[in-house]
Amino acid sequence: MVRDVLLSDLAAANHPHAHPLGGSVAHVSPLRSCALAVSSPRPIMPPFCPPSANAAQDVGSPVQTRICPCRDVPAPCYDYGPLQKHTDEVTFMSPATRWPQLRLLLAMLALCLVLAACGGQPDAEAEDADAAPAPEAAEAADDGMAMGTYINDPNSGRDFNLADFEAEYGVTLDEFNESPMMAEMVAAGSLPPVDERVPTNPVVLIPLEEIGTYGGNLHWVEYTIDYDHYIRHLNETNLLQLRPQKGVARYKWMGGEITPGVYEAWSKNDDSTVFEFTLRDGLKWSDGAAVTTEDIRFYIEDVLRNEEVTPNEPSWLQYRGQPTVFEVLDGRSVRFTFAEPNGFYLPQMVNWAWSSHLRPAHYFKEYHKDYTDIADLMPLMEKDEYVEEGDWGRWFGSIQTNITGGSYSRRTPDFRNTPVLQPYVWDSEPQQGEFIMSRNPYYYKVDPAGNHLPYIDTISRALVTDLEVENLKIIAGETDIQGQFIRLSDYPMFSQNQEAGNYHLLALPAWQDQLLIFPFNFDPADPVLGEIIRDKRFRQALSLAVDREEVKKSIFLDFGVPSAFAPVAGSPWYKDEFRDAYAQYDVDAANALLDEMGLEWDDNNEYRLRPDGERLILPVDYYDVTPPATPGGELIREFWVEIGVDTKVEQVNGQFYWQKRGANETVGTIWWANGLSPADAVFVSSFLMTPSWWTWYNAQGADGTEPQIPEAVELVELFWELQTATTNEEQVRLGIEIFENHKENVWNIGTVASAPQPFVYNQGLGNISVAEEREYYHISLMELSEQFYWK
Repeated sequence: MVRDVLLSDLAAANHPHAHPLGGSVAHVSPLRSCALAVSSPRPIMPPFCPPSANAAQDVGSPVQTRICPCRDVPAPCYDYGPLQKHTDEVTFMSPATRWPQLRLLLAMLALCLVLAACGGQPDAEAEDADAAPAPEAAEAADDGMAMGTYINDPNSGRDFNLADFEAEYGVTLDEFNESPMMAEMVAAGSLPPVDERVPTNPVVLIPLEEIGTYGGNLHWVEYTIDYDHYIRHLNETNLLQLRPQKGVARYKWMGGEITPGVYEAWSKNDDSTVFEFTLRDGLKWSDGAAVTTEDIRFYIEDVLRNEEVTPNEPSWLQYRGQPTVFEVLDGRSVRFTFAEPNGFYLPQMVNWAWSSHLRPAHYFKEYHKDYTDIADLMPLMEKDEYVEEGDWGRWFGSIQTNITGGSYSRRTPDFRNTPVLQPYVWDSEPQQGEFIMSRNPYYYKVDPAGNHLPYIDTISRALVTDLEVENLKIIAGETDIQGQFIRLSDYPMFSQNQEAGNYHLLALPAWQDQLLIFPFNFDPADPVLGEIIRDKRFRQALSLAVDREEVKKSIFLDFGVPSAFAPVAGSPWYKDEFRDAYAQYDVDAANALLDEMGLEWDDNNEYRLRPDGERLILPVDYYDVTPPATPGGELIREFWVEIGVDTKVEQVNGQFYWQKRGANETVGTIWWANGLSPADAVFVSSFLMTPSWWTWYNAQGADGTEPQIPEAVELVELFWELQTATTNEEQVRLGIEIFENHKENVWNIGTVASAPQPFVYNQGLGNISVAEEREYYHISLMELSEQFYWK
């Protein structure tokens, strides 16, 4: 472990972010931490060890805490068992990684760099730490409770419905507390008391380590002006949640335990055609209005099924080309009936924000022409430059989109105060690209002591120009949390500056199975180039020309596994042959394939020529959506130029990139791969493939372009068959068939799998550090932001 806080390292210090009632900051010498990590890292048990019959009551704890029965084994006990799928739980095997060794090597690397900077002589503190750790510290660390009441609780990090929490812990939670910020508003008469704001059935979130304290601001920086890749995790609320576990993240489609979210209960029938959902009892919008099934009905019938607003319904409402039947059962329950089995509907819903099913009807009806006269709406529409009555659908769409996720700042300014369900609501935009958000007074979660969440009062973002400036902000201590888009190659620099920058550094598994892949548009505007790209020999040649060992060493500090675009070890769909397909570095074989295609060299034997005699130029446009995009783009150009393919790699800003994608002006791009699962539409979506094919797929052939490659049509059919599969055996079999299809067709080019991701956070922040030992993905950690707090 790169950083291991021991009691002897703690030093009391006031933190500028903390509320006056807050505590102190833990300070650790990076050099001493590295020495401790190299000598004897202490395993901290993950929250999913089996419950124990033994229990221990911590002094001052509001609830009983259980000691993990695996506590005394020499290594964490992970039992993933066979592939399982139930109504409320989907458990797949996790990727196999070797994070203890990785952390040890990174720690040793950082130690060497620090020693080199000091002339090779370790300081006295490091020598003492390595030679003789303080007995009191070691004893305190060994008991597993020094860092907090819940650190060894098997439920740490899990969400419970109130009744389930009370039954699990044998307590009654009937009083709630609130932040001083909210208490002041209550005292002023501008807000009801917390007991009236919290739902009848709140979610009880078990903190990762301990009960926190209120107050402060959480700050980060981002260099994409019109999008934010942090807020989509730090301030997101889903219809259903996914319990944080090793190897599980909501974008990976690899299963995991589904827990309550906006919906407190859910069920399905045996053949996965009928699903029922129940809204949380007493749930309120951020303006205090009750959330009811009218909010769901309004959004589905008046928005998603209104052709003026939504010309093409989402595929889950037109499943397999047949309308999904939607029914309101009562004020809190709804039912969806699919014409065919939809076996992956629940796991996919874990990835969906609350806004996928509902909108605040009481707010938006005021702007919907079925409820408000169009004449009254025209002045508002004209203000946003929609001047015709026929423009109403586009205008209404513009004001009710981007309610959640990273696009929040794109919302029409007059409508940024839309009622929401997230932990934080819009506050202000000091200048373009920056924003401040404040706590939601009606958020639906509390901690085990009845403290209304979140702990931290406000969150804020500042805009920087690029990654290099972001790195400078990190090492200067001018940001509180960073985990998106920082590169593993910068890990040594971050490690050297931990003490000066007042931050801690974790090496967390990247939630993406691959951080660097190269997808293609198979139906580009250039028909000749399209014919070339659709020839699988071309893609096979490009893959063979990639020196994955070089990518691994130069970009990922020699961590990770060279791989094609394939499942990682531990996945139920993993095979060595998928990993190795056209993934060996073989320039001669690559050239032979291009020769076989008839792509001749030019007179200088420098570049290949197209069938029309023009130079073969392969454009690759990207924006910095993944940390290794820029160095990866530089390497890929070198690799592909070597086989005569003139590769034009161009970095653009995010907004321009998506404009080009929408206009079908992209050919190649640089991206990352989720949890390489066939349950994700990784092969057929416009995200990683071809917009016109995706339109055809969504419209069931009524629009778009049918894939010109028979194997691609077969792939779509397999994907649809997988969606309808209802047994584990079917899902595994079909998933393997999908990757068999990919093995020869190389729809996307992979590079290196299972690389780690640096994660930086201020030393004053609590309920974070244990994530490294539990091997959480960094996005899973950020999605627990409600329980972060300033010490």
